[in-house]
Amino acid sequence: MRVKVDDAYVLIGSMGGQPKNPAWVYNLRADGAVEIRDAEATGAYSVREIMDEDERRALWDAAVEAYPPYTEYQAKTTRKIPVFLAEPAA
Repeated sequence: MRVKVDDAYVLIGSMGGQPKNPAWVYNLRADGAVEIRDAEATGAYSVREIMDEDERRALWDAAVEAYPPYTEYQAKTTRKIPVFLAEPAA
């Protein structure tokens, strides 16, 4: 799922609403340096988990606009689905 906000990517750890986070969530928490390929473009990004509720809500809303089933996934689980932002590495 591609959710782009300006020059950053929103990453949603939904796993379809399963009770556990996908494995990549733990990988990003351990090391937020990633490479993202979008069509033909590849770049280095720095990923941070969104903890601020206002920022999280705005990014969650952008993700739901791009992919409405995220709302259903959140309703299926008791865990708070993690939201990350991948920004171009400096």
